[in-house]
Amino acid sequence: MKEQIEKNQEIEVLFEDDHYISVNKPSGLLVHAYKESTDTTNLMQKLRAQCGKYLYPLHRIDRPVSGIVTFAFSSEAASKLKEIWHTKKVVKEYLALVKGKIDEPGTFNFDLTNDNKVKQSAITHYKVEQGFGEWNTLVRVSIETGRKHQIRRHFSRRCHQIVGDTAHGKGKLNRLFREHYDFHRIFLHSEFFKFHHPFKDELIEISCPLPTDLQKVLAQVDKNLAEFNKN
Repeated sequence: MKEQIEKNQEIEVLFEDDHYISVNKPSGLLVHAYKESTDTTNLMQKLRAQCGKYLYPLHRIDRPVSGIVTFAFSSEAASKLKEIWHTKKVVKEYLALVKGKIDEPGTFNFDLTNDNKVKQSAITHYKVEQGFGEWNTLVRVSIETGRKHQIRRHFSRRCHQIVGDTAHGKGKLNRLFREHYDFHRIFLHSEFFKFHHPFKDELIEISCPLPTDLQKVLAQVDKNLAEFNKN
């Protein structure tokens, strides 16, 4: 389901200096335009109007996903950060609510095919943040590679579909959350970003707490589990 983004909704800035800006992307908003899309607005367009500067995209997160997105203010800044993007000098972490019980940290390390049916290596690490019995698990996820829908596809292939994922998820699970929790988006949020600043030789750490709708769902799931365990 595509959320309605208010036309004049201001984008929350999480970090900004002379070289980079990191913001909190709302769920339902594209990072930038592409030819297949009919959307009349996107994050980059709104942010350019808001800050009055030209932006160079460094990465993107899927439309239904919320959280941290970073842009550069110059082609040089973009190039320098992209050089280290898939190294240990950059850390990207997400929070996801998935189907079923996960007890231990682990890694998914198996290929995913791209749009041209070519297999590409894909590595996804995860650890448990909070368990909800046999029903669901809140996991913290980090990725070494940036394949299309990587987190969503990796968890789906191991039968731990992300709640609200309409592309790779479980229809029965999504309907349950829509009907019982009035939850109509994917539970995947870009929560933490750390990078070694190419110009300042220092570590920049950026956090973006779970939005209210995701916090509310967690509280409701936890409450239902507690009531279930009483009976």
